[in-house]
Amino acid sequence: MKKQLHTKKSGPLEYLIINLFVFAGIGLLSFVLFNVSLFSPFTQAFKDFTLTDLYYSKIKNHDTIYGGPLVLVNVENKNREEIAFLIQRLEEGKPKVLALDIIFSDKKDSASDELLKQTFASYKNIVFPYIASFDSSGTERKNHEYFQTKAAGFVNLIGEAREFSTIRHYYPVYNNVPAFTTAVLQMYDPAKAAALLKKGEKKTEIRYFGNLQNFNYRTFGEVMNPSFDPGILKDKIVLLGYMGNPDGSSGLLDEDRFFTPLNPRLSGRSHPDMYGNILNANILRMVLDKDHVYSLPKWLNLLLAFMISLMFLPWLVKTWVHKGVWFHLVILLVQLTISILFVFLTIVLYAKANVKIESSAVLVSVLLLGDFILFYDAIVQYLKRKSKWKFHSKFFEGAH
Repeated sequence: MKKQLHTKKSGPLEYLIINLFVFAGIGLLSFVLFNVSLFSPFTQAFKDFTLTDLYYSKIKNHDTIYGGPLVLVNVENKNREEIAFLIQRLEEGKPKVLALDIIFSDKKDSASDELLKQTFASYKNIVFPYIASFDSSGTERKNHEYFQTKAAGFVNLIGEAREFSTIRHYYPVYNNVPAFTTAVLQMYDPAKAAALLKKGEKKTEIRYFGNLQNFNYRTFGEVMNPSFDPGILKDKIVLLGYMGNPDGSSGLLDEDRFFTPLNPRLSGRSHPDMYGNILNANILRMVLDKDHVYSLPKWLNLLLAFMISLMFLPWLVKTWVHKGVWFHLVILLVQLTISILFVFLTIVLYAKANVKIESSAVLVSVLLLGDFILFYDAIVQYLKRKSKWKFHSKFFEGAH
């Protein structure tokens, strides 16, 4: 039978009720999906992807080399004596900070360790890392007491499952302790470090610049070559750590790699794409250039999704009531159009304005809007036939 539509009033209140019904249904569905272990593989993959990954892997210019004060130096698989000589060579250039992303947690050969100890004691611009224990399950790890060094900043990625998750955030300070990169900034630019510390314990999104090829990078051999001019390091931040072997062979520290949005594979199995020292370089570059990301709060993402849904709802309801035969085609075209436009808007805002919109709420609401309109209609018809409560809808009045 033909459906009837009451058009005496536009029914804005019922549109609001329908939209609330849609989002209540989506909320219930999300609760089930994210809390039932059966769906864990799917929800984990869903959590580990954002539209901004498209910007990094497919759109961002990967050929740019950062021209700021960061210089990365690879220790490769060198022993402690060689690392001590490398530090001495680098210090000839008088860098402002030498950030050593290596932990010497044990004491080995007395001669090489003695040289390393003396080297550490000779310079006051070295920032040392450590792995902090912020809860009972963690184990603190820092330089052996023999070296008489003072740990400056933690290198933990708090709350990030580095084995399989994409690293998008870090804590500049945690439990009133500065992160390794924050400790570097405290020595290089106290004002910028103070600004980070002032914000307190705040999870911060990392604005990636690039991988190793996008930074000023030197190998062990290049630095130790007599032709190398240490003067180019004056007043720089030198990030010293393991970043693979130049010949491409495996090393002892190859596990110190992370998944990042720069990974060329957006889905499926892939290899971690960035060493920890390069991750530090990206964080420092972001803070030094004040190139921070502003992420819309969760409530604002939900409000945006709600308003977009409410904007298209009247048209979709009228299409269903008047031209039900075309409804599925119309909703498919609407879903496709909004999704494409929203993906484009999300990437442009991130690339040009450093504003990040969490797309999941908008895209899920758009994809499920048509189904929940049909579900709402079915409930209206059921209540009209079975319920003693005189339910009245301005739109879904006719029998089907």
